[in-house]
Amino acid sequence: MVTMLKTFQLRVARSVTGIEIRELVPYLGVSRTIISRWEKQPPLSLIKTKRVSGDSLIFFFKQYNIIFPDDNTVKLINEQFIKQSEHLTRFQLRAARAALGLTQSKLANLTNNSVATINYLETQDNSTFLNNTNKVVDDLKLKDYFQKEGISFPDNFTICISPNLKF
Repeated sequence: MVTMLKTFQLRVARSVTGIEIRELVPYLGVSRTIISRWEKQPPLSLIKTKRVSGDSLIFFFKQYNIIFPDDNTVKLINEQFIKQSEHLTRFQLRAARAALGLTQSKLANLTNNSVATINYLETQDNSTFLNNTNKVVDDLKLKDYFQKEGISFPDNFTICISPNLKF
């Protein structure tokens, strides 16, 4: 289990849970500016914090079923989910986009989707398979894009970032 988070892990965890920076401030005892500064560092940088704050951050997200099995991974614990699929889940879409530091608009442009489609897909429940929504989208093309960028998907509730990723 990880003891220090990388900046992409914090961005992913906040993004998929919808947690605002201001919600972390009282829990961690650091300012919004510091948390914002952490997230603006290169994605594979370790968050520079006191051990207690780092442990608190990991514990905080565990309450939202987000864990960090290793330095390059973010996983959503979803005990009710049984089915595995080659298709992307909302969790994977939002996590991969956050890991790469892309806006919805940038991802839409890079993958020939509309911003409205990306936004709609990201408003679904974390366990929703993107091919099962009301929007027509080729989620396997999205998945292929992320994989070419260095994101892998060991299962439907895990993303891993390549340690060799260049930003």
